[in-house]
Amino acid sequence: MIPTSPLRPQRVRHPDLARRLEARRRDICDPWIARVQANPPIVSGRRIDGLEAPLLRRLYTDLCASIHLGRSTEFDECLNWLTRDGHRSGYRLSDLLNIIIALGDQIEQVMSIDFAPAQVLSYMQALNGTLNYALTHIARVFSEEVESAVAAERERSQARLAELDRAKSKFINIAAHELKTPLTLIQGYSDILLNDLIDPSNERGVQVAKGLAAGARRLQQIVNDMIAVSMIDNAMLALHLQPTSIGHVINIIVSDLKNQMDDRQVALHVEPFANEIKAIYADPQRLYDAFSHVISNSIKYTPDGGRVQVSARLLNPKGRNSSLQPGEESVIEIIIADSGIGIAPEHREHIFEKFYGSTEVMSHSSGRTKFKGGGPGLGLAVAKGIIDAHGGRIWAESPGYDEVARPGTTFHILLPARTSMPETRDKLLLSST
Repeated sequence: MIPTSPLRPQRVRHPDLARRLEARRRDICDPWIARVQANPPIVSGRRIDGLEAPLLRRLYTDLCASIHLGRSTEFDECLNWLTRDGHRSGYRLSDLLNIIIALGDQIEQVMSIDFAPAQVLSYMQALNGTLNYALTHIARVFSEEVESAVAAERERSQARLAELDRAKSKFINIAAHELKTPLTLIQGYSDILLNDLIDPSNERGVQVAKGLAAGARRLQQIVNDMIAVSMIDNAMLALHLQPTSIGHVINIIVSDLKNQMDDRQVALHVEPFANEIKAIYADPQRLYDAFSHVISNSIKYTPDGGRVQVSARLLNPKGRNSSLQPGEESVIEIIIADSGIGIAPEHREHIFEKFYGSTEVMSHSSGRTKFKGGGPGLGLAVAKGIIDAHGGRIWAESPGYDEVARPGTTFHILLPARTSMPETRDKLLLSST
């Protein structure tokens, strides 16, 4: 039998053909079953179990009934069993379709012995509609089985990933809190060393104590980021909202980073904010952390002698400069642009993920602003969590990665310009400019 395009369910009754199929059952059914069972599929080099003979005999019986009654759907149930059992046993769709094609071939072979070619053609034309219906039905059920299996595996994978993520968040939380106490001791004792125990004339002793204090501060920052990202993951990041000047927060960051910028010879320029940008209700400490991470990241990926520029402007929620509609809330956009090595497209979509780094951590010195310095990969994840918690949005733009041409990267941060305490903490969804 040569399969044609799928047809509608066969509705023509053909009792004579059904009786002849029943009369030659043994001559048709037994050789067909033997042929099917003799050639089970080989999957991954392993010969799998063939389909059971009772199921195939039932299929033949239902085929005869379908032709007798003129209803192809008469053997839907058996086709479902055949397809589902076959799929779960490892049969491919082509293997199952070949079972039906082989049945048609065997019927045609037996009919050719009993009848003249014209009569055989007439019988096969009557039979083909039902057989083609069977092929179409098997393909549909097989597709449903595959989709169901894929969906089940996806759910299992998502459950495993969720469990791993919970375990990771729990580990981060526990590790961070366990580190806080010894770090506090180290910081306290290093301060005592510097202020009370070490003679200022002992340059080596002072240098060692300062190095100890600097290392403790760096580790304390990492611990704070670990705690922050844990709270973000668990939707527990608390904001203490109060009138906050973004320009003032950024100026403090510039002052705190002055020594690192001087060491790296990176110029950090902040354009004066327009008078229309007023103080907003926000958490100044959290915004300090967020902006500090983004600016530090820009410095880190800007070679010595480069430049980082910070600017801001007032927009409406859709990013249009037209006048606001009643009830709309204005938006402040903070832009942090650098002249650094840029970000490759494949990294740009992932830089705000936890523990993601575009450089090999072990290949570079660890440092907040060292050029291409390694780190835990938490800074931008923390920044995004803080901005999101304020109802804002952050994203990065870059032409690409090039250490020679230095195309740079531009970070955009949108924050609701709330001039009064918000009634709720619902997030304001913002579209990019």
